[in-house]
Amino acid sequence: MRYAVPLQENGRMILPIDIRRALNLKKGDKVIIETEGDRVELTTAQRERQRAKTMFRKFVPAGEPIVDEVIADRRDEALRDEAEFDTSAQDSSRGLKR
Repeated sequence: MRYAVPLQENGRMILPIDIRRALNLKKGDKVIIETEGDRVELTTAQRERQRAKTMFRKFVPAGEPIVDEVIADRRDEALRDEAEFDTSAQDSSRGLKR
């Protein structure tokens, strides 16, 4: 659909009821406005979250225990960093440079 919406002197405009209903907007809700060149896209935070989930699901199927994998990776990384720090500290106490 296409709408011609007048801009008020303070920069406000009223969204047509069809758009508010389509986006399930209520008084006080916030909208996300994104521009690219001379194009403007209007959406909601809820729709943006859904779009992000859909993109994520392309890479990680539903039901896959990704959280456990990420936590394990971070723990391994922390252990490697700690071991590297310990080695560096020992070398510097002996006057060695790495």
